[in-house]
Amino acid sequence: MSRSFSLARRFAFLVMPLALAAGFLPGQAARAMQGDLLRTAQADVGGFSQSQLEAYANAVLKVQQIDQTWSPKIQQAPSKAEAETLTAQATDEMVGGIEEEGLSVQEYNAITQAAQQDDQLYERIMTLLAQAK
Repeated sequence: MSRSFSLARRFAFLVMPLALAAGFLPGQAARAMQGDLLRTAQADVGGFSQSQLEAYANAVLKVQQIDQTWSPKIQQAPSKAEAETLTAQATDEMVGGIEEEGLSVQEYNAITQAAQQDDQLYERIMTLLAQAK
């Protein structure tokens, strides 16, 4: 098992939203800006408030940045034990980034799971990610 696979398993709950951000395509941005989403921009989407979704989008970007910083270090670690230590440090930093945005890890994960099942919520998050970049 490669270290990068172990890394993803170790904090998959945090990395899953990176797939949301990585899946962002220009066509999706255009669709995200259309009518229905603009009308619901200030309304609760998927049972989450606008402020929760904004905090989530900011947290996703923080987690993504932390992942980009730590992944090369973890992959280049000289031993499995060192990789695990670095992974734990990266995970702690990601949790801190989420909590700095006013979300618990449980709330963050709940939004991630909901976005995987609700296209409107997914598109709203993509819009917020595009605006936050």
